[in-house]
Amino acid sequence: MGNKSWYSSMGVKIGLLAGVAILVFVSSAIYRETANKKQIQAEIDRLREEADRISKKNSIIQDKIAYFQSRDYMEMEAKDKLNLKSPDEQVIIVKPGMATKEAVVEPVARPEKPEMKVAVANHVKWWNYFFKY
Repeated sequence: MGNKSWYSSMGVKIGLLAGVAILVFVSSAIYRETANKKQIQAEIDRLREEADRISKKNSIIQDKIAYFQSRDYMEMEAKDKLNLKSPDEQVIIVKPGMATKEAVVEPVARPEKPEMKVAVANHVKWWNYFFKY
């Protein structure tokens, strides 16, 4: 009977050792999966933040496009670049150095059609700037 108890106690020990080995294996697999899940979730969060940032940037660009296509912008550009004015508008020119409280601003009549400007070469402009007053 001595042999049988040794085998049964050895079987219990082997069973216990196998159970511990399985427990370690399962625990490490669970740990790896949990770490992998956290990494994937962090990547998802980063991509969502990037999508939100791109969406906001896209919205800003859409607003700019809408503004550049608006009538207000076109009128402003026509006034600035082409020297045009609305028929009911009066143009006032303020000369530098005269912007004080006592300065009287008089409206200046502008022609209805914009004047044609003669194109002057850049080197001529510089020559005139330095040598002609």
